[in-house]
Amino acid sequence: MEICGAHFRDEGGLWIGDIISDFGHIEVLLDGARDAPSQEHVAAFERFAANLSENLLNVRKQISLSFLYRPIRIAPNNENRIGVQFKSKLTGKQVGMFFWD
Repeated sequence: MEICGAHFRDEGGLWIGDIISDFGHIEVLLDGARDAPSQEHVAAFERFAANLSENLLNVRKQISLSFLYRPIRIAPNNENRIGVQFKSKLTGKQVGMFFWD
């Protein structure tokens, strides 16, 4: 299944996808059922992906020394708010979710 250029596969109701951005490949996670991802999560991801590069940059600004981090994962939470997880380019440490909205 493809949504906004991201190719998804079902892993028991968790839909795992991959999208290419200016930062490289980013994993996308959507909740759902075996037959389809949650429509609310799909809608939230579509809104975010409409301006992917700009939205990623805006979320990244929430981190001190943001140029040292790259996005690695996008996932909506149970309130359908999009969160982005980042990884340090220096240490490889992953930092928590930062929300777009």
